[in-house]
This record gives sequence, C-alpha cells and structure tokens, in this order.
Amino acid sequence: MAVVRKLRALHLLAFLTALFTANHARGQEEWNDNQVHSDLMPYLVVGALTGDLTVASHTTPIDKSASDLFNHLQFGFMSRTHVSYNRFFMGADLMYVGLGGSTSLVNVGVDQWTGEALAGYRVTPTLKLFAGTRYNNTTTRLRFQGPLGTLRSGSVTWWDPIVGWQEEFPFADVFSFSARFDVGGFSVGSRLAINAEPLLNLHNNKHVTTSIGWKFLYQNYVDSSRGFEYDALMQGPMAGLTIRI
Repeated sequence: MAVVRKLRALHLLAFLTALFTANHARGQEEWNDNQVHSDLMPYLVVGALTGDLTVASHTTPIDKSASDLFNHLQFGFMSRTHVSYNRFFMGADLMYVGLGGSTSLVNVGVDQWTGEALAGYRVTPTLKLFAGTRYNNTTTRLRFQGPLGTLRSGSVTWWDPIVGWQEEFPFADVFSFSARFDVGGFSVGSRLAINAEPLLNLHNNKHVTTSIGWKFLYQNYVDSSRGFEYDALMQGPMAGLTIRI
C-alpha cells in the first residue's frame, strides 16, 4: 500500500537523521540522576483523514482535509503524561475526537477514543525504546436521508500491541528535534498500525517546552463478524505544551 511505503520511508529518514545528527547534550541531566521526573503534555492534532470505513458491510470512502475535520469537530481533547526514573520510564496518552457532518445523501457521526499505555528504557541520553498497548474505540452512525432513509451504526473496540523508539536531537541550546515511531497491531488487534511524530521543540525554560510538528497514524482493522473495517490514515499538524511537574 502506498501509505505504508511512505511511512516506511519516513521511518528510515528519521533513523538516518538520528545516526548522523544526534548528540547527547539534552537528556544527560536525567541520565542516572536518581530522581523522578514527571511531564504533562496537552496537545492538539488537526488532521486530514483518508481511507475507507465499512459499517454493517456498507463501505464509505473517506477523503477529508484538515479544514473539513476541523469544521465538523464537535468536541475533542488530547493529553499525554510521562514519568521517568533513571533510565526507566512509563507513559500514557488519551485522545478523544467527536465528529459530525452531513451531505444531501447521508448524515455521519463518529466518536473515536484512542489511549496508550507504555513502558520503556533509555538506551542512551537521547534514545528511548518502548513497548505497550493502544486502545481504540470507534462508534459510527450513518443515517441516509430521504423518506426511506435507514440508519447503520456500529461500535467497535480493539487493542493493539505496539513497539517503538523515540529520539531527541538537540541544537542551538534551546531547540531540539524529536522523532517518535512505533508499529503495532500484528493481527492481534489491527492488521497493521503505524504511528510517527516528528516534532520541533522550543525549551522555554526548565519547566515548559513548546512543540510543533506533524502526526501520522495509520490503522487497518477488520471485524468481519460485524461487517466493520477501518482502513485509514490520519495525518496533520500537531502542537503541544509540555509542563514538567
């Protein structure tokens, strides 16, 4: 699939960047310092969504730009936490998006929850390896217009094991570039799930960091017993504020 090939290329590019540009200036402060560090990061992703959604065996192509999704956003929130001690760390992420919209043919409503729990080990002052699980819940309603209009709806929950890495490349004292990549599913939940987040970070002070970048999340999940399939790529600009507690 073209989307998968593009994400593999992104992974390779980020990895090569790590090999040639990473240094150990940042992260050295936390390297075996015998202290607990806690971070809270509220963030926002305004993403485009492309792919196919099948509900009750009825397939609807998805091709929505970031502005389309923002216009149809009913409610959403996103936040992640990170706790570390020496080289070990744990993290959690929670994202909810409620979307709604209509055309002359159909009224669509989508509620999507995504949650992560992971743990890992800092291999070097800048490189982290991790493994965990991603929770997914999607509730979709398709109400077709007209006097004979019908309602198709479905709610599906699945869990994806994930493994990945994250690396930070400091430069110019207060700036750094970070890249996260993880892959999961392995047909336990999704057939395949790929997440990538390249970010540019401004370390405002010791306790506050501002981040901007891009998020890619591709998922291919099938539940044939319910006639449900989600095969889509969400991608778009990402901005967040990390607060060190």
